[in-house]
Amino acid sequence: MPAAQLPPFDRLAGRFARNIYDTPKGQLRLQLLKDDLASVLKAPGLRILDAGGGLGQMSRWAAELGHRVTLCDHSQAMLEQAVAANEAAGLGGKIHIVRQPLVEFCTQSEDKFDLVLCHAVLEWVENGPELVAALQSVLAPTGTLSLMFYNRHSLVLRNALRGNFRRVMQGDWEGNTGGLTPAHPREPKAVYRWLEELGLRVDQAAGVRCFYDYLPRKVQQTYAFDDILALERAHRHQAPYLEMARYIHLLATQRAR
Repeated sequence: MPAAQLPPFDRLAGRFARNIYDTPKGQLRLQLLKDDLASVLKAPGLRILDAGGGLGQMSRWAAELGHRVTLCDHSQAMLEQAVAANEAAGLGGKIHIVRQPLVEFCTQSEDKFDLVLCHAVLEWVENGPELVAALQSVLAPTGTLSLMFYNRHSLVLRNALRGNFRRVMQGDWEGNTGGLTPAHPREPKAVYRWLEELGLRVDQAAGVRCFYDYLPRKVQQTYAFDDILALERAHRHQAPYLEMARYIHLLATQRAR
């Protein structure tokens, strides 16, 4: 298949590894997600779906803690890198790999999961409610959905600070699908509404990178990673910092019927 016809992540896999996960901003994202999920993962032997987990960082962390992990992604290139990293970490036999579109997988799956991870995926799909409903359909009755999405408010603010006024006023974020900026940044109120309509209760909300993405490069390079991490941790559950974070991370559970 010609490169132009490949799913976006097949063409972008290398850039994601270099430009996001191998950088301080990627390390901040992973550490803050681990902070939020640490208490959930204290329970033994959880059945975990890493939905759209790409290179598998969260899958490997959960597998190292002894949980049963399924990593589902539609990108062959991403999964090839994930499998290689799994093998290198001695986890090759502990993470079940599925190459399939998420909605299709969830629709066909007979399994239910105690924890469904869906991080930085929602903003890449056009039909957000469909994906959230699919994730809810494979969630065990007492399970937790860990949903992190790209915050539209942050994209607007960052473009305004950079002087991209015309783009902000037009409010059109399409056309980014060839790069690492997703074309469907999400309005937080809409995501909360989708969860509410599915009978999911948000138990925790936190910002991921409330400050880092707005810091001048010189400031990013001057301060130690641990200092920036401490700043993020101190403010990420509070308004208005949560609302202006690059990502918003929600932990949601099924409401009693």
